[in-house]
Amino acid sequence: MKKDRDKQHASLYIPADNAKGIIIFIHGIIEGPTQFEHLMEIGHKAGYAATSLLLPGHGGSGKDFAQSNKKEWLEHVCYYVNTCQAVYSQIILVGHSMGTLLSLLAYGLNSKAIVGIVAIASPLKVRVQWQAIRNIIKAGLCKNLSLDDPAMATFKASSVSPCNPIRYITWIPRLIDLFQLISRTREMLSQVSIPILIVHAGKDELVSPASVNIFIKEIHQQYRQIIYLPHSTHFIYEMNDQKTLDHAFVAFLEKINALSMSGK
Repeated sequence: MKKDRDKQHASLYIPADNAKGIIIFIHGIIEGPTQFEHLMEIGHKAGYAATSLLLPGHGGSGKDFAQSNKKEWLEHVCYYVNTCQAVYSQIILVGHSMGTLLSLLAYGLNSKAIVGIVAIASPLKVRVQWQAIRNIIKAGLCKNLSLDDPAMATFKASSVSPCNPIRYITWIPRLIDLFQLISRTREMLSQVSIPILIVHAGKDELVSPASVNIFIKEIHQQYRQIIYLPHSTHFIYEMNDQKTLDHAFVAFLEKINALSMSGK
């Protein structure tokens, strides 16, 4: 696996000879590319090139993140989609959390380029539980984190360096950006007319189960497939749930390739 540049958090890329297409992985707000390494390897074994993006403002300081915005994030995704469109006949987007919103919005802007979407932990309706608040505070302050602390998963998922608590106040506009992206995504869902694999964790402390109901209401059943991971959270995947996700991902890639080969 190659990194684009020498830094702790950077976009990742796995090339493939005679690739069927490319899978573009898109992380969520304050997250980073490395969370997708496992699925990238699965995609590569299935015959696809894979890249995991680092969104603008991520991978650096809290100040860098505060100075980024939703427009830059979406433009970054669209740039990669447009660039890959000139090389690959199949482009599949895989997003986690906010990354699912960016995937769907990018599809809305260039539907002909994208043949499938995997939406993991899609925050179409947010539900912030106390456990999530605890994890975010502990991860942000790096306080008393042990390897088995759920907050450690939040800390590992983040690509933005912990900063002075006062700096976090400057992140408020980015949270507003997130909710504006949610609103825009909900408005365009009915436009989706490609296969979409929707993944929801039963113990997700940030995403409401109602998000799945929104998918069901807005996207025609011929396009959507839903899998539930009953024992997993927003960042932690229980072993059997991970196997379920892995198998569903492989089957989804096979379905996309079969549809592309048949010209549908």
